[in-house]
Amino acid sequence: MALHLDNPPMSEPYAAAAQALRDATTVTVTTHLNPDGDGIGAGLALLHALEGLGKRVRFLCPSRLASIYAFLPGFTRIEPVTDEATAKALPASDVVISCDCGDRKRLGAVMAAPRGLLINLDHHATNDRFGDINLVDVVAESSGVVVSTLLRELGVPLDRVLATCLYTTIVFDTGRFMHSNTTAHTFRWTAELLDTGIDAAEINRKLTYTRTPHDLAVLRLGLEHLAVDALEPRLAGIALSAAAIAAVGEPEDWGDMVDVPRSLAGNCVGYLLRESADGKFVRCSLRANPPWEVSPVAEAFGGGGHKQAAGCTFPGSLADAQRDVVARLRKQLTG
Repeated sequence: MALHLDNPPMSEPYAAAAQALRDATTVTVTTHLNPDGDGIGAGLALLHALEGLGKRVRFLCPSRLASIYAFLPGFTRIEPVTDEATAKALPASDVVISCDCGDRKRLGAVMAAPRGLLINLDHHATNDRFGDINLVDVVAESSGVVVSTLLRELGVPLDRVLATCLYTTIVFDTGRFMHSNTTAHTFRWTAELLDTGIDAAEINRKLTYTRTPHDLAVLRLGLEHLAVDALEPRLAGIALSAAAIAAVGEPEDWGDMVDVPRSLAGNCVGYLLRESADGKFVRCSLRANPPWEVSPVAEAFGGGGHKQAAGCTFPGSLADAQRDVVARLRKQLTG
């Protein structure tokens, strides 16, 4: 079965990316720092599909990987490359294709690897178009959907391996079909994946019911620091200092922690602030329930993402982030 999207003709970036991959002998696939189910699933789908076309492919990742995704076919093929010296020593590839990354700096050390053409494959509206070919389809629900359209252009048929990787992208980036980017197309596209015979329920279980005792300790830490904003009751969040995180231990993946405040009845916007170990910056994850948006707040601090799911890195202390980021979130709710 061929993969397809609802909107017919193939746009110029899809055609250009497909031709570049046809012409390539060696391809490097990569994704962003702290990769998630969309970046990993999209990248692995490309790895398998391009190898099926006779290409020599490797998948480089600029940071560690969460073991929750270890069930994905080809997971052990992903090579962490976290320093520039290692990256520079790698053999050059004809094409590098970046999956699900909004800007060049989020590719970390991988950007130092020798390369030819850079394809920027993404679906975030805030993507800054850093590639030689920018395949940024903002209509797509996940980067996996963008990959599927590219594979159609390449004439790659859908099989269970590809469908397993692609299904993971759609589950992750639609929040298990709860986010506002879930449309009729989402279910038609997902149905094609299920038609290959993949076990969607089993994949969902592996993405959900794999918490360790340490994961639960981290969740307890988040619940202990959960607070509803005193000035704006529709705003709630979790702010974790470096000391609080160190007391429990950094998890492999912060996962859905930011959805804890968003799950409160009456909540419109939720946030998770995590102070770095050296106290010099704070990682901010922001979520909103429609029609509210958080991407403008993330962009104000140099980040980006989706309207209702975005993030940024705030330069400064946790107290500074709580003051500035939370103040902007309040304004977003009243503006």
